[in-house]
Amino acid sequence: MLPKPLGSFVFLPASAHTCAQPPTWKPPKYENHLSFLLFRQLNILVDTGSSNFAVAGAPDPDVTSYFNPELSSTYKSQGIDVTVKYTQGSWTGMLGTDVITIPKGINGSYTINIATILESENFFLPGVKWHGILGLAYDALAKPSSSVETFFDSLVRQAKIPNIFSLQMCGAGLPVSGSGTNGGSLILGGIEPSLYKGDIWYTPIKEEWYYQVEILKLEVGGQNLELDCREYNADKAIVDSGTTLLRLPQKVFSAVVQAIVRTSLIQEFSSGFWTGSQLACWDKTERPWSLFPKLSIYLRDENSSRSFRISILPQLYIQPILGIGENLQCYRFGISSSTNALVIGATVMEGFYVIFDRAQRRVGFAVSPCAGFVKLSGLLLTALASWYLGCFLSTLIPEEVLSASITNLQDIGKKPVIRAPDPKRQKCDHWSPCSPGSYAYRVLSGGGKEKLAKICFEDNLLISEAKGNVGRGINIAIVNYKTGEVVATKFFDMWDGDHSADMVAFIANAPQGSLLFMVTHDDGSTRLKNDAKKVVEELGSKEIQNIKFRSSWAFVAAKGFKLPDNIQKEKINHSDKNNRYGGWPAEIQIEGCIPRNLI
Repeated sequence: MLPKPLGSFVFLPASAHTCAQPPTWKPPKYENHLSFLLFRQLNILVDTGSSNFAVAGAPDPDVTSYFNPELSSTYKSQGIDVTVKYTQGSWTGMLGTDVITIPKGINGSYTINIATILESENFFLPGVKWHGILGLAYDALAKPSSSVETFFDSLVRQAKIPNIFSLQMCGAGLPVSGSGTNGGSLILGGIEPSLYKGDIWYTPIKEEWYYQVEILKLEVGGQNLELDCREYNADKAIVDSGTTLLRLPQKVFSAVVQAIVRTSLIQEFSSGFWTGSQLACWDKTERPWSLFPKLSIYLRDENSSRSFRISILPQLYIQPILGIGENLQCYRFGISSSTNALVIGATVMEGFYVIFDRAQRRVGFAVSPCAGFVKLSGLLLTALASWYLGCFLSTLIPEEVLSASITNLQDIGKKPVIRAPDPKRQKCDHWSPCSPGSYAYRVLSGGGKEKLAKICFEDNLLISEAKGNVGRGINIAIVNYKTGEVVATKFFDMWDGDHSADMVAFIANAPQGSLLFMVTHDDGSTRLKNDAKKVVEELGSKEIQNIKFRSSWAFVAAKGFKLPDNIQKEKINHSDKNNRYGGWPAEIQIEGCIPRNLI
């Protein structure tokens, strides 16, 4: 049993304010924890989607510590059973009261309602480090009834603090099952300026139970889903720190998945990835985020005639999982379907400082400085380029009035309001830097009629439209491995004319100790002869014999030495009449880091 010193809870703030210290993010909940001292530390999940404060009150195989109320001189049982069910998991316990002590910030001791969890199902999970949950939603959600005063309401009443709290959810850039410790802060009674950058944009709270807001529209890759805004708000749209994923009503979820598939650079992707039953795995040298579009969520502003958007790059919703295979990095889809609500969960909240201003019935968003370069690069909070008057409002106001309003506000609406700092740019636009002892490369095939192929080496474009040396067919760049200097570049048209022999000669003339980068634009196969395929195959290609009309193909090889097995060397994708280019090739790319000490 866990003894309780002085029979009271001691709330441990990380600063003069009350701060959460969340450990690693693990499913099914985002672990944003308060720290309580019960002789030893208990980690408490901060949940804005429920209203009860509850801690483990009995031994459980998945809980390392628990609270024994019999050892507390200030605990009083109310003799009331309470059961709380969540989207994932549930618990049953006994309602009581106890005294918490907050030594800094909000000084004093306060009597609060606390439930001791005696039984649970899918709530305490293996490897998940929380011992309880702190519900910060309104009393309407409190169990067994709204007469149970919530933890925060008790503090507001007894400590006389303002009716506002704010939450910073860090852990940006950490994988879902990582073993590190995420940072974060919970500020009770106010806003901490050091925890955000720029301005705060607020959206009204529509109803005081969950933190219910209004979504006006969603975009995928800059394209409106064209759904009636009622689809986003049919049941409710809420901001919930206790939900890991971005959850969307089924119709909205299906539209988002279809739009991602339509606009992404992937072909024939498994449906199990979208439903959450399968992971998608790439070679560890690849960064798949460039294959996916950004998402944008539009929220109604306090001024009901305008809105702002939160735009999320794929780094937030294509989430890495550790420990799957030796050579593969596997990812999960950070969006799921919901039978009812649209839930802005941790997938969206990470990297933002979110203000729950209950006094003025509004939720605010600002960019958090803790987000890290990966997450910050995926966060953009701006005013709408032109004012968006929601579908509910537009049905009530005459068209000429709307036009006048838009004209008057247009200049303001075009100004960006909050923009997260740009990430530090890496060579060849890699998401993470190569080590100092290696070369960075990126080979991108052409896409459609207009997008031409590119070959980048050490941040220098060897072949590109800007250099004027890219063309239809197979584009090749030769680089001196020891010096990193380009030796020669050329493209070989495989649709018009007989250039296969020229390509063979060009490769043969490459000096020993050369790197060869090859990539297609448009068609690279029609007049490609077997002798040329044989030469490329001898360099290590496993796909050149499979190349077809308008296949997208990228390849890197070494002449006179061997490249490591763990770098990305080749990729092929055959054209599809149903792709977004109507049968023209879709882009593919390979990228990685080549060690400089191979010869």
